[in-house]
Amino acid sequence: MTDNLIVSHNAPFYFIQNPGHIRRKHMFKKKLAIFALALALSTGTAVSAFADTTNKVAIENCGAYLFEWRPVDCGDGVAFAILVGGNTIQESDVILNRGYDYAYTFDPMTYQRPWGTVPDLVNVDGKWGIPENWSSMPQDSQPVMQIVLKTNYKTLSTDKRYVNVVHLPSNIDSSTLPSEVRKYLINVDGSDAGAYTDTITPGWQDLEDGTVKYMKPDGTYVSNGWLQLDDKKYYMDENGVKLTDTITPDGYYVNINGEKTSYMPGWFKDGDNWRYILKNGYYAQNGWLQDPATQKYYYFNMAAIMEADTTTPDGYYVGADGAWDGNASTKNTTEEKNLGPGVDKGWEPVDTGWKFKQEDGTYLTNSWRQDSNGKWYYLNEDGWMLKNANTPDGYHVDANGVWDGDAATESESEEAAE
Repeated sequence: MTDNLIVSHNAPFYFIQNPGHIRRKHMFKKKLAIFALALALSTGTAVSAFADTTNKVAIENCGAYLFEWRPVDCGDGVAFAILVGGNTIQESDVILNRGYDYAYTFDPMTYQRPWGTVPDLVNVDGKWGIPENWSSMPQDSQPVMQIVLKTNYKTLSTDKRYVNVVHLPSNIDSSTLPSEVRKYLINVDGSDAGAYTDTITPGWQDLEDGTVKYMKPDGTYVSNGWLQLDDKKYYMDENGVKLTDTITPDGYYVNINGEKTSYMPGWFKDGDNWRYILKNGYYAQNGWLQDPATQKYYYFNMAAIMEADTTTPDGYYVGADGAWDGNASTKNTTEEKNLGPGVDKGWEPVDTGWKFKQEDGTYLTNSWRQDSNGKWYYLNEDGWMLKNANTPDGYHVDANGVWDGDAATESESEEAAE
């Protein structure tokens, strides 16, 4: 008899395929979850990946459904189910996951298909014959029907997966079973067997304190190591809390979603050039970036290379070290200085014109704006500063967008009023 999975707290890596719902009512095709290093650059320069030398303990969801429900995974490629309302299984009762990424099939050339009568669940000295109790029960005291699957999923050293099935004797009321037994129940008529009622559902747990943990099928949390869900990996600290947007104890960066990455955000020397890897894995490109360490601003061109000792396309000068010198843009035609790259409000050059960005990130529209020198500018319905034009309320602004100080013309003001 196979012992139930014991996850060592010394093992820094856990593997779980298909997180969250241990059973699903319908058969869905799995999505291909491939995490690619996102470097959308014309140069195509890759960021070096870290070598993964961690140990692994494997937990993956069952590759088959029985009567439209997925058996509960018990780890190391072994799943378990308790049938309710019937004690036989035919091949047609088993729905294989034949996804295009990780397929599961029968292996009749090696293992005989065991269709027929399913053994009863036993109770020995008050212990039910579920995987959690097998190691403390007499050997072979709980017979099972074992369905053997073959898979191309390479998470274990073997390509075999095992589904152990028993039957709940008809004289036992399923509602009286403890939750640790009831979670394995599957109704042969495809209806809900009540397995979720007052039972622990493995998967992500959003706690009241704002932290996120992952509960394993045995009700404990993954902690002090890596958790893998499909092709994504997450680091859970010693308290079982998922780390996000930080460096893990073993030196990897996990992004804002907690996903392990193969890059390290920050400066990256590429030959004679400097690049900057953002937290999403892309290089900074075609715009400004404020270095969180120094608070200085740097400009990166279309090739994602930091500009140095030059004037940027929006009119700012960056020194030999690439940092903005703090002076206004040479393209600033308003009397009020542009506050510079990276600011969240103020005059902003857009294409060939000017707009005024407000604190909430929106642009001022259909309104006048007075600068620090007391001069007035008008922003139209699209947010553009008018130049050498008459405003809707009848005033004239010159070629620099400044109100000329004259009163509104009577005809124009009357027309605006209408």
